[in-house]
Amino acid sequence: MKSLQAFWKLFRRKTKTTEAQHQNKADFGKRDRADSVSRSRDLKESKPSIFRKKREKAHIQVGLDFGTSATKVVFSQHGKRPFKVLNFGHNLPNWPPYCIPSVGCIGENSRLLLGVTAARSLLKKEWDAGLQRLKVVVAGKHDSRFNDPLTETKYYDHFKAHKQTPVDPEMLTAVFLAYVIQNTRKIIKNLPEYSSSDLNFAFNICMPIDHVENSNLKPVFERIFAWAELIEDEWDKSEMGFDPLKAAHSLKNRSANKESKVFAVPESVASFASYLISLRKKKGLHAIIDLGAGTTDLSICNLFIDTGDIKSYWYAARNLPRGTIGIERALAHCMVKLSGQRKYTSNDICECLDGLSSTTNKNDQSEKGKKLNSVVFKELCDLRDSREYKGTWGSAYSHFKQDYLWKDVEIFTCGGGSNLSQIDKAFSEPWWTNLNTIYRVSKLPVPDNYQPGKSGAPFERMSVAYGLAIPFPQLDDFTLPDDSPDHTPEPPSLKYLDHEELYPKD
Repeated sequence: MKSLQAFWKLFRRKTKTTEAQHQNKADFGKRDRADSVSRSRDLKESKPSIFRKKREKAHIQVGLDFGTSATKVVFSQHGKRPFKVLNFGHNLPNWPPYCIPSVGCIGENSRLLLGVTAARSLLKKEWDAGLQRLKVVVAGKHDSRFNDPLTETKYYDHFKAHKQTPVDPEMLTAVFLAYVIQNTRKIIKNLPEYSSSDLNFAFNICMPIDHVENSNLKPVFERIFAWAELIEDEWDKSEMGFDPLKAAHSLKNRSANKESKVFAVPESVASFASYLISLRKKKGLHAIIDLGAGTTDLSICNLFIDTGDIKSYWYAARNLPRGTIGIERALAHCMVKLSGQRKYTSNDICECLDGLSSTTNKNDQSEKGKKLNSVVFKELCDLRDSREYKGTWGSAYSHFKQDYLWKDVEIFTCGGGSNLSQIDKAFSEPWWTNLNTIYRVSKLPVPDNYQPGKSGAPFERMSVAYGLAIPFPQLDDFTLPDDSPDHTPEPPSLKYLDHEELYPKD
């Protein structure tokens, strides 16, 4: 065994490493690492620099038509042509996707529900349940001319039924508008075309002309709009679980510390905008009847067109406390009598109104169809014959006392009630029996840059929101009733001729 081990030792050669060799090896390692770092640096410098595309800034003008029953939104981008309808995509059975229901209610665990969530909670309730017609409740609180006692009673009864302390209608309206602005901002930000853009928003909210000129109502609604902006600012910065009602309480008396991005615009001025850019426009007297859920806006103007300059003088405007809510109540009463059913839901009433508004059913000759159509026509005629309606026309006449010109007034209808059966017939009758004429009644013209998108929103429902999506400085010149002059021409002067002038000598 020892001889075998000695044999293997012959093949095992020991390598002796000198100190100099150790130093060379260490130096080589350092040089190798240095070369590696240098090559890495050269490689990095040789690569092309990565340029990140600068995010574009887009200025978005939002038109927010805060309606008594539903709120609609149209938006435009500065420098771009289309005016697009915002699709909320909520799939509510009795509300089209281009509407956010202007409604609230107390839900489970005494939580305040708003808009879409509230409407979904109220689906199987009676048709006028919940916290509805917020605009009417606020206006009626500050001016008795706009008061609807039944609407006001139902508002406070809803809190009482849920054993809750009532929320002031001004506060609830501000919270609701903040909710709409927040949802609008979120939906637009998530649109594919704005994925690489920084958006700067401005919001125009409509206000009826007689609210703008009402010293009681104008400051109330302006404060509500400013309050809503403050609440929404907090909402936009907050995490999940934001309580808008709690925020409203804490922000109640706070002033904005930055330039406002929410503005009030006269409603009729906005709705008239589509006509002013159309080829149909002509000078003369015009009226707009915006038949909404809780109120009807009647506005009358004289349009002056002089060598390309356009100016509208609004002679009179009135927010009449009569709307499709009266028609809905009358229909519900009639349907109960016809069927014997105890109550009808909001979905039932919507389906009935849609049916009566459709082309195929307007001439429904069945006994039920005749009765329901007669109910609608009677309500429209009651509105036309009301003291407020005729008084508004009379106020307009005081600015322009030329009887023959009042025989040629073009009337436009818009709003949720513009498709009601026989609406043209009801409003074609003149306001004054001395005027032996029939007025032409039609819908506002649809501008070619209006894009309803998948929602399919009819323009008559969106005309106000469309006009609001135009930046306020770009709206055509207008003068409101309080500042409109008397345009009645001076009577011709009489010249008295003497005998010599009458019978000149040859």
